[in-house]
Amino acid sequence: MSDLETIVAIKSQTLARIAEITAQPKPTYQIDGQLVAWGDYLSQLQRTVDWCNDRLADASPVEVRSQGYTG
Repeated sequence: MSDLETIVAIKSQTLARIAEITAQPKPTYQIDGQLVAWGDYLSQLQRTVDWCNDRLADASPVEVRSQGYTG
């Protein structure tokens, strides 16, 4: 699997996880002294998607069109 394919897979998995946790939102809670902050987790997932988008945009071919003008 290439790096780009890996990034696409990470993005896809992350978006699926975002869909899961936003379909059934949970409150922040503490259990056995450990804080579970779902809002923070969602923010981290969104940053992961942003990171993937940035890497994919960097790897996308760019076409530049120009036109000369003589006057």
